Amino acid sequence: MGDRTYAEVRIHKHYYDRHKEEIDEMGYDEAEEDGDEVTVKDYEANYGSLEALESFCQQNKIEYDRRWEAGGDYSAGNEYARIVNGEYKVHDIYDDGDAVLGELKTILNEKDPTKREELLNKRIKELEPFEITPLKAPQSIDFIKNA
Repeated sequence: MGDRTYAEVRIHKHYYDRHKEEIDEMGYDEAEEDGDEVTVKDYEANYGSLEALESFCQQNKIEYDRRWEAGGDYSAGNEYARIVNGEYKVHDIYDDGDAVLGELKTILNEKDPTKREELLNKRIKELEPFEITPLKAPQSIDFIKNA
């Protein structure tokens, strides 16, 4: 038995409606609809992962957002899966406040404005290697442009 915590995966309603039976069979606690998005929730997710749903989304190239709370040996965070220029990309961002605070102090203490900007841009690129856009339906023009 692993470390259990709350986690959720949010997908566009189009995909949920299309794959509702398969997703419901995965046995998560609940699914909540909010406008164009559905959030699938698990209150005792193993290490903050909804592994079956994440794998399903990745295999089917479905964009999603995952959020999890902190556990015994890991901090809370977010995972984003997007199609960027035709390539499916997944990226995690951990909520590690102490580390981020230390990095910000280092950047702010840099006297050379050019070097400070370089450090800042490098860190932003590490945190967000691709633009994290709102979830889209496959027929939307934004989805088609990025596919």
